[in-house]
Amino acid sequence: MNDRREDQESAERWREASERDAHLIRQAQEGDQEAFEALLRLHDQHVCAIIGSFLRRKQDVEDVAQDVFLKAYLALRRFRPGAPFAPWLRRITVNTCYDHLRRIRRHPEVTFTDLGEPERDFMHIIAEKGYPSIADQVTARDLAERILAGLAPKERLVITLREVHGLEIAEIADALGCTQAAAKVRLWRARRAMQAGLQRLIRQEEETTHREGRNR
Repeated sequence: MNDRREDQESAERWREASERDAHLIRQAQEGDQEAFEALLRLHDQHVCAIIGSFLRRKQDVEDVAQDVFLKAYLALRRFRPGAPFAPWLRRITVNTCYDHLRRIRRHPEVTFTDLGEPERDFMHIIAEKGYPSIADQVTARDLAERILAGLAPKERLVITLREVHGLEIAEIADALGCTQAAAKVRLWRARRAMQAGLQRLIRQEEETTHREGRNR
């Protein structure tokens, strides 16, 4: 009974949010600047959360967010009435993040010597057990972020949308503007790239240990 009530309340909240967005969109499309700003205030936290999962510097997040809002403003007149606004804005956000990552394209190479002691210990846990313990969640996040930083932008986008934001394949496909089959392939490749990054770190450590053993 409680589950049904919660589902009804959730559906009602979604309907109210959709009607509110639709009203503001109509006003903004007619040139109401305040309506557009109100629309952005309702969604800016979600936009910044997506951007913040790719970029660490606050200034970078703010700069990319401004690009997203400008693109949304310029494209709003072409927005189809009745279509859901949040996925549309998320697609613009993801594309803008991809463009930014492609421009900087530093691909920092993470080596074993870059890792702190907790990250090295956690790397061994993954290698030996294949999964992290709950106590190692912070170290797991730090290590994952280091490996993610070395991925190609497309790989980084798809695995972040899945593992950080918890999007389903259909939502990822919509955000990336591709088919669900293509989204599954990209996710598979991204996970393989993450595993390859971890294996590379493990090999580096083995080589370092071997060299130190010979020099003793």
